[in-house]
Amino acid sequence: MPCLIRCLVTWTWVAVVCVRAAMDECSDEQGRAQRCMPEFVNAAFNVTVVATNTCGSPSEEYCVQTGATGVTKSCHICDSRDPQNHHSAVYLTDYNNQQDTTWWQSQTMLAGIQYPNSINLTLHLGKSFDITYVRLKFHTSRPESFAIYKRTSESGPWVPYQYYSGSCEKTYQKLNRGFIRTGEDEQQALCTDDFSDISPLTGGNVAFSTLEGRPSAYNFDHSPVLQDWVTATDIKVTLNRLNTFGDEVFNDPKVLKSYYYAISDFAVGGRCKCNGHASDCVKNSRGRLVCKCKHNTEGDDCNVCKAFYNDRPWRRATADNANECLPCDCNGKSSECFFDAELYRATGHGSHCRNCADNTDGANCERCLDHYYRDQSSSRCLPCGCNSVGSESPQCDNRGVCACKPGVTGEKCDHCQPGYHSLTEAGCRPCSCSPSGSTQECDVHTGQCRCKDNVEGFSCDRCKLGYFNLDPNNPLGCTPCFCFQHSSVCDSAEGYSVHTISSTFFNDDEKWSAQGQDGSTVQVQWSPSGQDISLISDDYFPMYFVAPDKFLGNRLLSYGQNLTLNFRVERRDARLSAEDLVLEGSNLRVAVPLIAQGNAYPNENMQTYVFSHADFQKLLQNLTSIKIRGTYSTGYLDDVSLVTAVSGPGVPARWVEQCTCPQGYEGQHCEQCTVGYRRARPDLGAFSSCEPCNCNGHSEDCSPDTGACDCLHNTAGLSCERCKDGFYGDPTRGTSDDCQPCPCPTGVTCAVVPKSKEVVCTNCPVGTTGKRCELCDDGYFGDPLGQNGPVRACHICKCSDNIDPNAVGNCNRETGECLKCIYNTAGFFCDRCQEGFYGNALAPNVADKCKACSCSPLGTVGKQSSCSQVTGQCQCLPNVAERNCSACQPGFFNLQSGNGCERCDCNPIGSNNGQCDITTGQCECQPGVTGLHCERCEVNFFGFSSSGCKPCDCDPEGSLTGQCKEDGRCECRPGFVGARCDMCEENYFYNRSVPGCQHCPSCYSLVRDKVRMTYGSYNGISVFFVFTINQSNFIYRVLFHIYNIFQTLELLTSEVLTYFPADFDRRVNDNKTAAEEALNKIPAITATIAAAKEKTKQAESALGNAAADAREAKQKAEEAERIASNVQKVGQPSQLLTFYKFLSSQPTLIMSTGNIDKVDLSKLNQIDESLKRAKGKMADSELDKKLAELNDVAQTQEEMIRDYDRQINEIRADIANLNDIKNTLPDGCFNTASLETP
Repeated sequence: MPCLIRCLVTWTWVAVVCVRAAMDECSDEQGRAQRCMPEFVNAAFNVTVVATNTCGSPSEEYCVQTGATGVTKSCHICDSRDPQNHHSAVYLTDYNNQQDTTWWQSQTMLAGIQYPNSINLTLHLGKSFDITYVRLKFHTSRPESFAIYKRTSESGPWVPYQYYSGSCEKTYQKLNRGFIRTGEDEQQALCTDDFSDISPLTGGNVAFSTLEGRPSAYNFDHSPVLQDWVTATDIKVTLNRLNTFGDEVFNDPKVLKSYYYAISDFAVGGRCKCNGHASDCVKNSRGRLVCKCKHNTEGDDCNVCKAFYNDRPWRRATADNANECLPCDCNGKSSECFFDAELYRATGHGSHCRNCADNTDGANCERCLDHYYRDQSSSRCLPCGCNSVGSESPQCDNRGVCACKPGVTGEKCDHCQPGYHSLTEAGCRPCSCSPSGSTQECDVHTGQCRCKDNVEGFSCDRCKLGYFNLDPNNPLGCTPCFCFQHSSVCDSAEGYSVHTISSTFFNDDEKWSAQGQDGSTVQVQWSPSGQDISLISDDYFPMYFVAPDKFLGNRLLSYGQNLTLNFRVERRDARLSAEDLVLEGSNLRVAVPLIAQGNAYPNENMQTYVFSHADFQKLLQNLTSIKIRGTYSTGYLDDVSLVTAVSGPGVPARWVEQCTCPQGYEGQHCEQCTVGYRRARPDLGAFSSCEPCNCNGHSEDCSPDTGACDCLHNTAGLSCERCKDGFYGDPTRGTSDDCQPCPCPTGVTCAVVPKSKEVVCTNCPVGTTGKRCELCDDGYFGDPLGQNGPVRACHICKCSDNIDPNAVGNCNRETGECLKCIYNTAGFFCDRCQEGFYGNALAPNVADKCKACSCSPLGTVGKQSSCSQVTGQCQCLPNVAERNCSACQPGFFNLQSGNGCERCDCNPIGSNNGQCDITTGQCECQPGVTGLHCERCEVNFFGFSSSGCKPCDCDPEGSLTGQCKEDGRCECRPGFVGARCDMCEENYFYNRSVPGCQHCPSCYSLVRDKVRMTYGSYNGISVFFVFTINQSNFIYRVLFHIYNIFQTLELLTSEVLTYFPADFDRRVNDNKTAAEEALNKIPAITATIAAAKEKTKQAESALGNAAADAREAKQKAEEAERIASNVQKVGQPSQLLTFYKFLSSQPTLIMSTGNIDKVDLSKLNQIDESLKRAKGKMADSELDKKLAELNDVAQTQEEMIRDYDRQINEIRADIANLNDIKNTLPDGCFNTASLETP
């Protein structure tokens, strides 16, 4: 207990410090740095713990320790695969809910979990923490021995933190409850037997305070030992020995299963270690937890100064001093420095700058480097830069000027003087460059002259390949070889002299003309005084001067020379265009603005314009037009000249080229193809490349312009590369018999299959195909060559539009039989529906064609899938309806039987409509009626009738059961009477204190006898009244049933007359069944009449004098009985003899109608006549007379009922008198309810 109190005191002090620190910022309100720390947290919360042993793999049983011997233990299952029954290490650091405890659990002692076998629980915090406490809450009893270890780095050794053991010296070689004295090692782990007892069996806590018992704990800021002691990146708990009651020695599995380690919470209190330089820890880009450092520090734990903050050594922040890192002093010349301890001891500042910028040096970059000087204007250190070869010394003066060696120039003595090269210790040598091909300069290092663009050589004394005419006046040095781009080898041609074509306009306009932009002719003005020509325009539409013929034609000899002209305008605001000078020729057009190639902008003064465009060369072979735009208001043209050359003596025209042509070309400019060659691109003219003629040996020559061969040997094509139409072969073989006539019908071409060398015809007549056009094409039929009989031309197949026109092989190519009918059609011409489909195969719309029969397999004979291809009617089983035999006929059910539908056979009185459930056969019953056929009342119901059954409503106290009799009267207990048994019997009374009706005293007998006499007369009249009504209803039902028999016979006759072939069998069978059922009911009617007679006798004896009045009704009932008897005897030689003959002949007729084709119409007529005769005789019978008589009897009985009603009113008056007498009797003699008032 004292230890626990000390722990709490220490935790309280630490918590106060933590809370205060967590609230602090890293600087105070004045912005001064101060110590700051992250908030105090449970560093273990939701952090994964690695356990070396966990129960549940495989599933195992464990028992809860009760501590009592002989008590049945509560055992459970640990299964790592079951979310409800696993106890993995994740439960060590999850939310510790006291109401719903979760825990980690090891295997039991049965699996060998006991000393010396240990279990390790390792917690990786992911970063250094200042640990305040480690707390474990055990779900079982606390271990006898366990230890806590820590690591200060992720790769460091495990350091013991604390031992807990009931045997410290034996287990850990440590004194029990040892302590640390001042001056001793404060990083040693202690051992204590606190918390090592087996009790409590669950919920025991162990809390380890890292600073408890450490003498320097209250001077923590100045104790590096304890600062390191509380630092940890990992915590490990080693469970060494279980606590037991000693009963494990008996090796009882149940006992061994009750010993295991179980921990419900593993908490580590502390703060993210930031050494007082951060108030928050965050995750970096790699997901690692690091301090968000302040005070110019950095590192995961803010444990170093930032790169440029090394003016004093890094220190941990304290409550008195934040010890922030100070910046280095590099005079703004460096961003890098290091801490120089020696400098710090000497000056109090330890910053030593490195990599000083701006050529500075020194600990603080305070001076210039050697061979540098400080610029006076900018105070920057600049390099002297003295060339080591050309200067006398690497050091310059304070102006930065170097002392050069003789012959060397430059501020740094780094290059030769102009016209010199190759700087050496001896100086620079003079250049030796050709003035025609160089710029008069050479490379200062090698002496290589700097050549003009088209010149090469050390001294620039020769033209590059593809160029000629080295000319000092040519800024490029040499002129490119033109040669129509076919050769890059040329030289100046001999025998040509300079010639100029010019127009000076001394005497006239020299045939210059003018035209508008649209080509219309415009008048040119010639000025005798100005000796020039001009154009005047009132608008901005351009007009052009057009050169005369002497400037046009083949002007290849002007290649590379200048077109010169003088030009002026009257207005300065002349608007130029991109087409001021236009040259046309060889289907080409080149245009340039007037100010191109460095020419001046036109004004009022006459100026000279010179043009020499590189694109001009493409059209000089046939120059057809030179146009000079002359309208910028008014334009004046003068002194036009074009330099060219002519053959003959004079000043040599060195710009005229003589090309060295490659094979296939000839001419001075390689402008022609040699014999045996042709132009590859005739449309390009002389610019087209020449290639050898290719006639495949079928011609010796070709056109040089088009390359077309003059083909022989039945060949054709530009290169005689194919046979003429009607011939086949390989013309590329180069022999005279390469092409042979095609073995095909006249006018049909052919080809040779490359692999098989087989000749096949290629454009057979429409509808035919094959190698020799011997077959009909796909979609056609016939025999075009008569290979299988007479010749039959190929005709298109006729498949009633029931094929896919994009399919292949729709019909037989010989017979025309359709093979790929679609839309569910079939037949030679796809003109009928497939088996199992019905409809019109020739219908124009697809939707109207053949549809699936979809015959129900349950209702179809033999489960057939076919039907009538016209109507779609499937062949149904007995009593099955619908086109596809998918439903029972009305009044039938159980289509699923597969044998046809069964009759519902619903009771006509108890059912609603004679219909039943199509699956179960359950009829739809009237209210209160039950049974599959609605044939009986429900339990506790009575009065089976066409309106249903009524509830019995028996009084629960006075009746024996809830079920009543057929007349609705309940079966009463002794002493109870009434239809519901809800009244006491005569001479009985109801006493609430005693259950049931109690017998009255004898005094009541005097009154009872008088009442019974009067009440007997009343009951007799009531019984006869009810009997009379019932008899009337009975007679009406007999008559109605007989009427139904007549209706059935008439319906049978009608249905035979409306005979339909496909329905004949079913109709005859159904009508025969109906007639038989009607006849079968006649005995039941007879029995009912007999019962009525018996009831009449009973009523007669009960009514006494009233019986005579009922005899007439009895006689009428006997007459109805005789009528029914006559109907039953209809088979005798009376009215229905003909009908019985008809029924006896039906089986033969039915057998003969099994096949529709064998129906005998004469027999059908015979049936019709027989039915008519039977109906006539029935109409002439005595039945109508008897019905009229019965109607008269019913009227007589209604009059009798009115008379009985009068008598009943008299009896009611008597009953009232009796009630008056009863009211005068003494109490207790007549306590029953009053007599019912009808």
